[in-house]
Amino acid sequence: MLRHDGGMPACLTVHLPDRAALVRTLSSGAQLRLGRDSQCDLCIDHPSVSRTHAHCIGDAAHWILRDLGSKNGSFVEGHRLRSGQAQTLTRSTWLRFGDVYCEFAVLDDAAAARAEADYQARRSAATAHTARLEGAQGLDALLDASLRGVLELAQCERGFVLLRSNLGFAVRSSIALDPTRLAQRAFSGSVGAVTRVLDTGASVVANEIAREDWLAARASVASAGLSALVCLPLHDGGQVLGAIYADRVHPGSPVTSLDLELLEAFAERAALWIVARRAQALLNQHASDAEPGSDWQRILAAHVRGK
Repeated sequence: MLRHDGGMPACLTVHLPDRAALVRTLSSGAQLRLGRDSQCDLCIDHPSVSRTHAHCIGDAAHWILRDLGSKNGSFVEGHRLRSGQAQTLTRSTWLRFGDVYCEFAVLDDAAAARAEADYQARRSAATAHTARLEGAQGLDALLDASLRGVLELAQCERGFVLLRSNLGFAVRSSIALDPTRLAQRAFSGSVGAVTRVLDTGASVVANEIAREDWLAARASVASAGLSALVCLPLHDGGQVLGAIYADRVHPGSPVTSLDLELLEAFAERAALWIVARRAQALLNQHASDAEPGSDWQRILAAHVRGK
């Protein structure tokens, strides 16, 4: 995060499809070269973005955005800039580079301070939730603490923890989602997101589901009216032990790349404790674990058949 040295600070939020949002706070006098090239000041890794796409520079009074001859164009409020053309930005507005939407927000000193304080508060919350993991007694309490931590950090409303068992994956903890409805294939969330995480071992973030074709078209997602979701893998060495899924209906702040770093670090710590607690729980594991696991396998099988 760049320090503000007087003048007109601003914040650029890059809404990458299917990934956490990139957020860059800009101070007066900053120069920002945007593009797909990793050497750019802000790398926007998307095929519709040119290697060196646009340039943004600010002073005490305003910001200037200039297109650098990009193939798919730079847009301000839907109006495309000609190659080499500059546009003065004096207020908050929407930008687009190729197919990637960005929110440009002019900040005053108070807003810049609030943004920094909010991030520091989330860091403190992540630390507090991690401490609760260490104090959780038993596997069930640990899973509940893990899920509650992700819901708060991702600003989501509901979710569940999925763990691998001998007969497949089983829902072991849930908040605002009825496991019975999961067993009845009535899950009003994204089975596709969970499947992708289990298959790839990588996190999935969707900040604007309506713009994600692979999500928005799914009946379960549309019926729930979801606005955003995050799904984090739980790793046990090189194996995917399970996943923590969370989503929300109401609009909220995007999950940024900085947020995702906190979430993934938290999930990594949770996985370590889950492995340890689960080893203890295996000593007296009940046969009832089998049925939830097979239910989730049927949900995944139905999802695959519906592709």
